[in-house]
Amino acid sequence: MIHSFRIPAIVFALAGLASAAMAQITITSADMPMAGDTVRFRNSATTADMADTGPGHQWDFSGLQPLAEGADTAVTVGSTPLLYQFFFNNALLYPQHKADFAMRGPAIGAQGVTVEDLYDYFKSNSAGFRNVGFGATINGLPTSVQRDPVDWIYRFPLNYGDQDSSFSHFQIAVPTLGYYGQDQLRRNEVDGWGTLILPADTFQVLRVKSRIERTDTVYIEQFGIGFALPVPEIVEYKWLAPGMDEPVLQVTNMGGANTLVRFFHAPEDITMAVFPPAASEGMKVWPNPADRLIHVDGYGPGILELRAADGRLVRSMEVHGQGTAVLDVGGLAPGTYLLRHAVGGKDRRVLIIP
Repeated sequence: MIHSFRIPAIVFALAGLASAAMAQITITSADMPMAGDTVRFRNSATTADMADTGPGHQWDFSGLQPLAEGADTAVTVGSTPLLYQFFFNNALLYPQHKADFAMRGPAIGAQGVTVEDLYDYFKSNSAGFRNVGFGATINGLPTSVQRDPVDWIYRFPLNYGDQDSSFSHFQIAVPTLGYYGQDQLRRNEVDGWGTLILPADTFQVLRVKSRIERTDTVYIEQFGIGFALPVPEIVEYKWLAPGMDEPVLQVTNMGGANTLVRFFHAPEDITMAVFPPAASEGMKVWPNPADRLIHVDGYGPGILELRAADGRLVRSMEVHGQGTAVLDVGGLAPGTYLLRHAVGGKDRRVLIIP
């Protein structure tokens, strides 16, 4: 006998919703910043393996510990210093460098060179998102500097499996020194899509891996000599979500170490209450920063656990609530760690930076 069963339509609907929830996304210019946008982020640290990626993937970074807070604000080109706008606000003479907005950059100081009041200029349209140059006061002189060719950060539409590369260059005269230039080769690969879990948010994302090779060139006019300075390869891992303007998570690796970690947060998402003052009351840790041994006082009976920023348990120790506990942190990679002690069901947390 052959039996036939009718499957309720809601089963198909739920299956469709589940499939859609994990469907691959596409990133376009609509997902990039525009003048007036502000993106807030937190810095953190992680030793997670960046090779962990692929299609339909889940990245769990819920254990990231929020550290210093920052914000990027996109401003109109016309609001930046007038002398910076020469290349970036002139569609007639410099159409490839006509910028849509600018963002402030950090001041830079080096031997014989000071770079202050820095703005990076960006152009975004259906073709892609690129850094077209910057304006800065260099050794006291306002300067407008084109990237020629420009640095294509992304090409649109951006989908899983896409690969591209772009070469960019700039050169600037440096008062009292000579000139400084930079050649850069960016190689992009969209090497994953799926779900990203952050401490307070979950996003559907594409992951972009960018390998960046740079060579700085310096010419010292006084001595009539110049030289090239290759920079160690930089690898940027960026998780992009629709409508979020900037990567919701970015990990920058240089020389094999994760040197920069930042992730999106809205002020209502994460507050310093993640480490409430009462949670560490009576528990003292020293020295902090530490390089080999840490001493802990003010704990009760239980287990001391030291965890990396990605949540991995790296050290543990049973304690009995008397005297000073000494925990060996030698050999741990530089970064931010979390010391946890559960007493009566309540965690006590102290940041440790070996």
